[in-house]
Amino acid sequence: MKILTRYIIKEHMGPFWFSLAVIMFVFVTKFIVRYIGKLFGKDLPFITILEFIYLNLAWMLALAVPMSVLVAALMAFGRLSADNEITILKSSGINLYRTIAPAVMWAGVLTLAMIYFNDQILPEYNHQARLLFRSISRKKPTFELEKGIYLKLDNFNILVEEVEQPLHREIARQANLLDPNYPDGNADKLKQITIFDYSDPEMQRTVIADHGYLIFDKAREQLVFHLFDGEIHEVSARDFSEYRRVSFTKNVFYIDAEGQAFKRLNEIQRGDREMTIRMMRDEVAKYRRQITEEQKKLADKLSAFLIHPDSLQQRFARASRSDYTITDAQQRNALYQASRKIQGLLQTSKSTLSSLEYFKKQINRYQVEIHKKYSIPFACLVFIFIGAPLGIRAQKGSLGVGVTFSIGFFLLYWACLIGGEELADRRLLSPLLAMWFPNILVGAMGIYLTIRTVRETSFIQWERLPKFLQVFFKDSGH
Repeated sequence: MKILTRYIIKEHMGPFWFSLAVIMFVFVTKFIVRYIGKLFGKDLPFITILEFIYLNLAWMLALAVPMSVLVAALMAFGRLSADNEITILKSSGINLYRTIAPAVMWAGVLTLAMIYFNDQILPEYNHQARLLFRSISRKKPTFELEKGIYLKLDNFNILVEEVEQPLHREIARQANLLDPNYPDGNADKLKQITIFDYSDPEMQRTVIADHGYLIFDKAREQLVFHLFDGEIHEVSARDFSEYRRVSFTKNVFYIDAEGQAFKRLNEIQRGDREMTIRMMRDEVAKYRRQITEEQKKLADKLSAFLIHPDSLQQRFARASRSDYTITDAQQRNALYQASRKIQGLLQTSKSTLSSLEYFKKQINRYQVEIHKKYSIPFACLVFIFIGAPLGIRAQKGSLGVGVTFSIGFFLLYWACLIGGEELADRRLLSPLLAMWFPNILVGAMGIYLTIRTVRETSFIQWERLPKFLQVFFKDSGH
């Protein structure tokens, strides 16, 4: 029996790794297409782009492993069935339950491994990926000057008639002309430069230079223009009554360029998908304490507002005395004060109820993620009971059959998972049922298919399928 166990598991390894590689390739390709505009064209180091893709492989792997298990089961048992090995095992007295058991054991090990992965590894990868993405999003596109084209940068319009690159090293060595952070021999030489400065609403400034050099100071996040042989024209923006003209041989002009440099963020608040189960349980406990505190505060305010019946009776008795009088002004003031107190209590109650609703939604959100860390890995076991009977019924263990059925059942599973999460977030369904219902539904279907296959009874009327689909299935068991 140990030989059979190893043999069945070995049959799953090849299809599993192959399908995992294919599915991961599809995920990565889709991911790159989705984020291509946010990654490329920002002058990011190539290693940073690779790091961003690498960090996002974690959540892709969490989704790809259960789907790969389904494809592997379909292909492995399909091959065993096509080569009549299933028939030989049954004729040797080994029923299908025993044949499927090694695959269930293998899926169980994968389930435990993926639970650990989802709890301990995936949150950190998600957090680092989000940090890197936020850092990338803060960086503006690469600053590039094109000859003869106006470039607008905040309150500046820049026009350059000609761009020469690179700067000769002998000029770069002239330290008295260049910024200390100047990249030796790496700057562009600009000719016929015009800079329109609208940063001062009181004064319009135009800077004209025969030639110059542009560098980017990463430390101060500034564009530094080293200009030669030019003029500065300043005109009053109000009534054009003032005009000033200044000539220069050498001048340095600074333009703030915040966001041009790529800077990594060190820390941001973790989201629910960036937390371990323990972290989320701590958050749930915190929100439950806040619910208790808010409810206690509201109860105290209601108690302070409502008058005790004995005290109210005493007030009525005092008001009924003949010597007790109250003026119209006092009545109006009393009504005004009572109205203000009621309005204040009403507003406080609404605010408290809104806070309680928010706290409960947060609890549901964290509980959904907690159950998801268990339910998605558990799909590895569920899909074995789907893949095994369908693979045995298939005429051959082709990739086409595996992918077709895996996509169908996985889409059903994923649709139920997404719908359940949405209902749980709206507090229309408990997080436990929302996250485990896909496993219950697909698992029940898998157990039904497995039992029908073991009993060699037909669970699908294959003859009613289109002819191009019937070629994939056997006539046995009808």
